[in-house]
Amino acid sequence: MYRSLYFKIILILIIFIATVMAVVGTILLNGTSGYFADDFREQMTSAFDDDAELYRYLDSAVVRGDGAAALELTLNAYSGQLGLDANRSAAILDESGCVLAAADPSSMFVVGDTVYLTPNILSVMNGGSGAQQRAGAECFDFCIRIASGEEAYLIYVRDSKEEMQSLNWMLFSIILQALLFGGVFAIVLSFFLAKTITSPIQSLTRGAQQIAAGEFEQEIDVHSRDEIGTLTDTFNHMKSVLKNTIDQVSGEQKKLETVFFYLKDAVAAFRDDGTLMHQNTTAKDLFAMIEGRSRDAGEETEDTSLTLAWVLKLCGIEDNPVFRAALERNDEPGEEGYVIREIALCERVFDVSLGNFRYMEDNENHTGIIAVIHDVTGRYELDRSRREFVANVSHELRTPLTSIKGAAETVLRYPDMPADMRESFLSMAVEESDRMTRIVGDLLVLSRLDNNRTKWEISTFSVEAVIRHMCEVVKNDIAEHRHTLSVRLDDALPQITADKDRVEQVLLNILTNAIKYTPEGGRILIRAVSNRTHVAISVRDNGIGIPKEDQPHLFERFYRVEKSRTTGAGGTGLGLAIAKELVEAHGGKIRLSSAVGEGTELTVILPIRSPLADEAEEEPTA
Repeated sequence: MYRSLYFKIILILIIFIATVMAVVGTILLNGTSGYFADDFREQMTSAFDDDAELYRYLDSAVVRGDGAAALELTLNAYSGQLGLDANRSAAILDESGCVLAAADPSSMFVVGDTVYLTPNILSVMNGGSGAQQRAGAECFDFCIRIASGEEAYLIYVRDSKEEMQSLNWMLFSIILQALLFGGVFAIVLSFFLAKTITSPIQSLTRGAQQIAAGEFEQEIDVHSRDEIGTLTDTFNHMKSVLKNTIDQVSGEQKKLETVFFYLKDAVAAFRDDGTLMHQNTTAKDLFAMIEGRSRDAGEETEDTSLTLAWVLKLCGIEDNPVFRAALERNDEPGEEGYVIREIALCERVFDVSLGNFRYMEDNENHTGIIAVIHDVTGRYELDRSRREFVANVSHELRTPLTSIKGAAETVLRYPDMPADMRESFLSMAVEESDRMTRIVGDLLVLSRLDNNRTKWEISTFSVEAVIRHMCEVVKNDIAEHRHTLSVRLDDALPQITADKDRVEQVLLNILTNAIKYTPEGGRILIRAVSNRTHVAISVRDNGIGIPKEDQPHLFERFYRVEKSRTTGAGGTGLGLAIAKELVEAHGGKIRLSSAVGEGTELTVILPIRSPLADEAEEEPTA
C-alpha cells in the first residue's frame, strides 16, 4: 500500500498543503510581531522626541525641580498619546533603576525597590539609546533619560505584548483550521486524481506484460486527449516498431551467424564458466591443428578440450591477475579488450583478443568471454625486420654522432689544447662523419633499388685493376688487424662492361666483412677466374664462420647473425643485401660457403657484358 501510486499522490498533496500553510502562517505571525514592534517604537519615539510637547513638559518639570510626582502627573495627562492601558504602563525611575513613581508597579517586574533592568534601561544608563526592540523578548519597552543639573530621571514605558499574542493566537487558529480543511480536501481530490492517472497506467502495464510474453496483437484503448492518451498512442506505435525490430534482429542474427562461421579469423565464444558456446569453422580447424601437432609431438592431450582455460593456457595468461580481476568485475579490461600479441603456435604467430560480452541464458544476464585469434605471421616477420632495422641503424648512427659530438665539445672546451691533439680530435670527427655518410648511403642505395631509380654509370674496365684498387683501399684495415691478404688472379682476366662503382662497392663490402669477422692474424684470399661469358671473384677468410641455420637468411635485409658476431662489428645488416641486389641487377649471382670455426667464402659471378649496358644504350633512343 505504501508503495502504491494512490498513497504517494495523497501524501504529496497533504505535504504540499501543510508546507504552504506553514510558510504562510510563519510569514503572517512574523509580520504581526514586526508590526507591533515597529508601531511601539515609532509611537514612543515620536512622543519623546526633543520637539514633542510631552518631552518639553517633562523637561520643564525637571528644571523646576518638581520631582517624580510632577513627572507622573504629566505622563498620566498624555496617557492617550502614549497608549497607556492595562497592557502598557509607565514609570519614573532614578539613575540606579529604583521605582520613584508608577501607576502599576507590579507590571514593572519590580525586585525590591528596583525594576528589572532590561537591555534598554541598561543602555540608557550607559548613555545609549533605549528604543531597541529585540526579537524573542518578553515585552516591548522604551526608556529615555531626562536631566537638569544634578537631578536626573529615567522615563520607562513597558508593553506586555498580550494584545499581540492574542492576535497571533487567533491567526494560528485560522491557519490550523485551514490546514485541516485543506487536508481533507487534498485526500478526496487525490483519490480522483490517482484514479485518473493510474487507470491508463494499469492498462499500459497489462499491455507491456503481454508484449513481454510475446503477444503483439492486442491494442490498448485509451480515449483521453491528454499526455496519458499520447503515451498510449506512442506505446501502441512502439509495439508495432518493436515487432518489426525483433523480426529484423532475428534476420540480422542469422546473417551474423553466417558471417561468424565463415570468418578467416578464428572466433570462439565462451560462457562465464569457461565452456564453449560458439566457434566458427576457422577456430575448429585451428584447434584441431594444434591438437594434432600436440599428438604428433608426443605431448599430453588430455586437457586440450576447447575451453576458455585451454585458450588462456595457450596465451600464457591463465594466472594473470589483471585479467582475472577483470573477469571477476564482469567488465571489459579496456576499450579494445585484452589483447595478447605475438603468440607462437605451430610455427605461426597469432594475436589473440579477449573481450567480455553480455548474453542471456535461463532469463539471466551473464558475462562471457569471446576470443578472436588472428594470424599475423606475415606482419610479425615484417615488424621484426623493421624493429631490427631501426635498432641497428639507430645504434650505428648514434656511435659516430657520439664521437663527433665528443670531439667537437672537447675542442670547444679546451681552445688552448696543443695543435696535434686538436687535429686528432678533428680527424676523428671527420672519420665518424664519413662512417655515418656510408650508413646513409647504404639506405639510399636500397631505396633507389626498390623504386628502380638507381642511376647506372656503365663503362668497360679491368677486373684486375678493380681488385688491386680494393686491396689498396683496405690496406690499412688489413695492417691494423694484422691479417695476411693474398691475391690469385688468372693470367688473362677480361675487361667487363658494368657499373664500376657498384662493382667496387660489392667487393669492398665483402672484403670489409672478411676483415671484421676474422680474428687478428687471420688470412684472407682473393681469387678471380673467368670463362667466355663470366668472371668469378671470390673472397675467402679463415674467420669465425656462419652457423648453418643462419646461412639461408644471410642476404635478407636487416638480418644479422648476432650470436656469431661481436657487438664491436656493428652494421645494419644491409651490406650483403645491397651486394646481392647490385650483383643480380648486373645479371650475376652471389654464392656463400661457410662453416663455423673454419671461415667463409663469398663468390661474386658477373657477366662480362652486363644487361644494364644494353638498357643504357636503349635509353637515348627511347
